[in-house]
Amino acid sequence: MEDVGGGQMDRLLRETVAAAIGAGASDVHIEPQEGGSLVRFRLDGRLRQVRELEKGLHDALLLRLKILSNIPVDCGQLPQDGKWTFDENGKRRDIRVSLVPFSHGEGAVLRILMGFAVPPSLEELGFDEKTAAELTAAVRGPDGLLLLTGPTGCGKSTTIHALLTGLNDGSRKIITVEDPVEYAVDGISSVQVNGAHGLSFADALRSILRQSPNVLFVGEIRDEATAAMAIQAALTGHFVCSTLHCKDAAGAIPRLLELAVPLYLIRAVLRGVLAQRLVRRLCEHCRQPHGGKLKNLFGKEGKPFRPVGCKRCGQSGYRGQTAIYEWLPLDSSGSDEDFIGNLPGRAAISLRQCAEEKVASAITSPEEAYAAIG
Repeated sequence: MEDVGGGQMDRLLRETVAAAIGAGASDVHIEPQEGGSLVRFRLDGRLRQVRELEKGLHDALLLRLKILSNIPVDCGQLPQDGKWTFDENGKRRDIRVSLVPFSHGEGAVLRILMGFAVPPSLEELGFDEKTAAELTAAVRGPDGLLLLTGPTGCGKSTTIHALLTGLNDGSRKIITVEDPVEYAVDGISSVQVNGAHGLSFADALRSILRQSPNVLFVGEIRDEATAAMAIQAALTGHFVCSTLHCKDAAGAIPRLLELAVPLYLIRAVLRGVLAQRLVRRLCEHCRQPHGGKLKNLFGKEGKPFRPVGCKRCGQSGYRGQTAIYEWLPLDSSGSDEDFIGNLPGRAAISLRQCAEEKVASAITSPEEAYAAIG
């Protein structure tokens, strides 16, 4: 077996993370197998294998990773989390490390946080001009609540950071409570939730309200205590952005009701809900027109394209991601029945309509769109 000293493992880790950052990967997966392990990058939402490691290398690599991430080396039977600051040529990136014991050994996921990178704009994320303007106008209000919904990894936090960056002109105090902190931006104060030390979203929110913020981003409303604090903040002169795990925009209201928020309070504070998904963008260098039945899948004018694959996109046919979304603006006028009745029909744009536009404009493929909206 080859030498697996700390220096070699340190170089291997650094080379792997540097390659992931260079490729634009969101995270690195080191997955134990019976005879070794696989190293895979998540690129544009899909995993892509980059190398294999023999068993001895895998164990030595995880040992070095634990040391760099301040994770105890003698607790391999339990899930563990840590953080590693990766420094390459003076550019620092925080790496969030998760270790979980599997049947063939410990597996690791290294999530690459954006750090001091500038969040992309709403237009760069794929929002049309009208929806971007309405979202921007919503968060410029003096108080209220804006919710983003969708599955894990659909870009909700990035969209909110794009909105916050537009507000970050020095006239507002903006505070975020996140797990983890995605972006470190001058002018925006961020709090890292720490469950191991008893700092929950609700606890952090309760404390930072004493800091006299104008705008708050609560990373996720996941329990009744956080929901109550977010609603209270929105009622008392703060604008609050947060996320919920539910299927679509209309589903945010029954989800809040499940979290014991009365309907009259929801009507008083909720300014709108944005549901979001991510789809891969077709590679502009190799995409080709679809033929046959797929041409009219969505019934829209335009010419759908299909992925082909070339060197620039790593033979995948896709390069980058774009958002498809459903925007549901809300107001408190009318009766309770008016407020909650036919919510999907009141969306300014639906997920399906947005997907149709992206397909008709050759931004993504019909297959990607169908996979995202079900």
